[in-house]
Amino acid sequence: MLRYRNRHECKFVVPESVADRVRRIVAPFVRLDGHAQRSADRSYPIASLYLDDSQHSLCRETLEGQAQRYKLRVRAYSDDLNAPVFLEVKRRCVGVVQKLRAPVPRALLADLLEGRRSTVPGATALQGEAVAEFLRLATLRRASPCAIVRYQREAWVGLDDDELRVTFDRRLCAVAEHRPRVAVHDPRLVTVPSGGVVLELKFTDRCPSWMQQVIRSGELRRTSFSKYARSMQALAPDRAAAT
Repeated sequence: MLRYRNRHECKFVVPESVADRVRRIVAPFVRLDGHAQRSADRSYPIASLYLDDSQHSLCRETLEGQAQRYKLRVRAYSDDLNAPVFLEVKRRCVGVVQKLRAPVPRALLADLLEGRRSTVPGATALQGEAVAEFLRLATLRRASPCAIVRYQREAWVGLDDDELRVTFDRRLCAVAEHRPRVAVHDPRLVTVPSGGVVLELKFTDRCPSWMQQVIRSGELRRTSFSKYARSMQALAPDRAAAT
């Protein structure tokens, strides 16, 4: 049986002034995550290569708000050739987010995505299951690389629980990409309008009281915001509108 990680994600798009206020409210309950601690500006880049079919059905399912849907992506945090990339399946099932994730050597990515291999040397049993499921779904949907989406993330985690996360995402940009590669730095990237800072509150079971306080005090209104779908609309507005 596949072992997805389940969690809830509450998304908001807010101006910088509200993001600052949220940061002050959560400060007693969180600390910077490991990536952010190593950065002078408390943020780090995330780049994801998204896979979809020729009709961009996975994007369309997101735009239509289907209750059960998923995304296929390859995530990277740098362009270091020795650093792994991560195959991810992100499902949404009636409000609950489920994720499978497995690190793979960057040098093997093309062979995995183009069907020349199906396993990763040294992978644990859980990682092997995640790789197999990613490749199964990609084959089922005839999905191949279609776009790289990148942004800067400021991430905070709970003092006593790393599964509690508060993230601020900025500087969303994207580029069409049909090769089996993911790059953090690409001169072709174009800015994708987001309307503000994308704020996410993430938790596994019950929403802690301090997160509830953030929502109440900021009078925040949840919104549906997909970085992938928004990027695809920006890259090909006519096609996205048609779907």
